[in-house]
Order: sequence, then C-alpha cells, then structure tokens
Amino acid sequence: MRSGAVTQTPRPPSTRSRRACCRRTRAHARPRGDRGVLARGNCRRRLGRRAHYAAGVRAHNHASLSNQGAGLWASHDGGGDGVYATNNSWIGVEGLHLTSIGSQPGIQGWTASNSANASGVYGWLTSNAANAAGVRGYNASASCCGMGVAGFHAGQGIGVYGEAQNGFAVSGFSPNNWSGYFQGSVNVVGTLYKSSGAFRIDHPLDPAHKYLQHSFVESPDMKNVYDGVVRTNGKGFATVELPDWFHALNRDFRYQLTVMGRSFAQAIVWKELADNQFTIKTNQPSVRLSWQVTGIRKDPYANAHRIQTVMPKSGSADDKYVHPELYGKPISKSVVVLPGMTQRTKPKFTVPRIPMRKQIDRNSRN
Repeated sequence: MRSGAVTQTPRPPSTRSRRACCRRTRAHARPRGDRGVLARGNCRRRLGRRAHYAAGVRAHNHASLSNQGAGLWASHDGGGDGVYATNNSWIGVEGLHLTSIGSQPGIQGWTASNSANASGVYGWLTSNAANAAGVRGYNASASCCGMGVAGFHAGQGIGVYGEAQNGFAVSGFSPNNWSGYFQGSVNVVGTLYKSSGAFRIDHPLDPAHKYLQHSFVESPDMKNVYDGVVRTNGKGFATVELPDWFHALNRDFRYQLTVMGRSFAQAIVWKELADNQFTIKTNQPSVRLSWQVTGIRKDPYANAHRIQTVMPKSGSADDKYVHPELYGKPISKSVVVLPGMTQRTKPKFTVPRIPMRKQIDRNSRN
C-alpha cells in the first residue's frame, strides 16, 4: 500500500448483511507522524461475539502450511514500535489460535536482546484494583490440569520470578486445594511463618491407600535437640562427644538422662558440656541409658532474627484474624484478603483427629 492511498477493506465471503456492512466501510490510509500508514475503518456491525473482521487495514496469507510467511508484517528501523494499536474500550491487540489442536500461541513475543531486563512480552499498568495485572493468564477449563500462567527455563535460570518492594512477591490462594504445590525440594532463605506444620508420607504399612502424618515439634526458642544411647564403664562413667561445631552453634544447654533395662541405677551429669563433650556417672557399673541435650542457636543469623513470642498486631492487621472463620468472623476480618478469597470451605485434605485414649489402664484393670 502506498502512503496516502485510499483503499477498500477486503470483502471476505459472507452473507448479504455482512457484505452490506463492508460496502459501507472505507479504510482511510495516509502518512501521519512517525507511522508509515494510519488507517481507519467505520464498520461496526457485530456478528456473534466479534465484529465481522472490519479493519482499517487487513492482511491475509493464503499459504496452507505452517511457517510460510506472515499475514501482516511490520518493522521499524529505529527505536519506535513495529506494531502499535490502541482501543478506547476493548482489546488493543488480540491474537487467536483457531484450531483445536497444536501448541502454537495466540500471541508470541520474542527478543534477541541479551541485556538485563529484556523481555519477550512485557505488560505494564498503574492500577491497584483487585485482580489488575501487568500480565494476566486465564485458563477457562474446569478440569485438571492446564495452567493459567506457566514459565519455563531451558537452562539453570528461574522459570517464574516475582518481586515486590513492599507487597507479596508471589502469592497464591485456593479455597479447595493447595495454594502452592512444589514437586521437589524447597529452599527458604529467611524465616518461614506458618499456622502449623507436618510431614506427610505414604503409610509404611499401607502405602497405596493411606497417608502417615506427624506434626512438627515447636518451641518459642530456636532450639536444637540432640540425643543418643550410651553405656557407662566399670566405674560408672561415660563421656558423650558432640560435633566440633556444637559450641559454636548452641548455648543454654539442658540435659535429660533415662536409665534403660531393669536397673534402678541412678544417673547424673557429672561434668557439664565443655569442649563439645559432657560426662555421665551412674551409681552402678555398666548401665545403659539414653541421653538428650538441647541448646538454643547462637549463630549470627539466629542472633539477628530472634522470634518474638508475642507480637502485637499493628496497622491494618489490628482487629483482624489470621483465621477469622475459626472465631466466627467473616473473611473481611482476615489479616490478608487476596482477590478471589471467599469464606473458606472445608479443605480437601484434612489432618485426622487423634482419638483420646481412654484413661490408661484405669488403675491397672487391664
């Protein structure tokens, strides 16, 4: 098309009403500013979901095989846009993959740049409204297991990355399934805050049909636990040696000793920890016993990040709840309300209640 030319919008095969619409449509193309061609069309007839391909400029490639040219090609030798599109109330640029097979995208972006912050596709906005996003993906399938947004890396980089100066870098919410699922090891460089913790494995006695779950052991301190079994010598002494890093990591030691077997021997900590070892003494020789030592971390990271046992809620968190539903409060009373959150439903996976044992032995009746 020559700059300044006036052309008729191509008329695709259609019904009489569609042809009439397109006969009334003229595309006006002329030079303007930094654009080679400015084109406008005035056909507004809507057929079904979309207007009947009315366009200021329309291009069509009749090649029937893949990778044979382009329907429309635009390029820029300088620093401007290859293709620029605007819309006051609808989609600025839309790409469609019309067949029900194949993996080619509706829209693809690619860059040859190796510079920092280069991107194949870039989205940008200034809205802070719910669900507003620079780039958004949506999968309309109701069944497993497609993705709304997926990121892949062919090498050793990051598949999906999130960054926020004051907000949440990455956030997820699901009322009926996992909010996040990681198939593999997870490394957290920082403090992990959680409402509870557990391990879940295939049940050793029935791995095909049951899970086995245990809760974490927790403490208000950054406490490490060490234990073992030892036997005293002919004089009733035993020395327990700990790793060479033990004193560098721990402080404020606590001890527990339990005599094993049918002996009523007594056991004490004869010498407390020094040079990464301590000594046990029993009042009888050759006594087998178990020991446990705990220590509180004193490494640089622990000293800089002590857990505050009781922390007042402040700012927007005041008068809010981590789990408002457990206190009969609406979801609006949650400390954090993410877009899409509603009153929580029963989770898909629940931790089974451990039934209370009847009073053990009830005075040895059994």
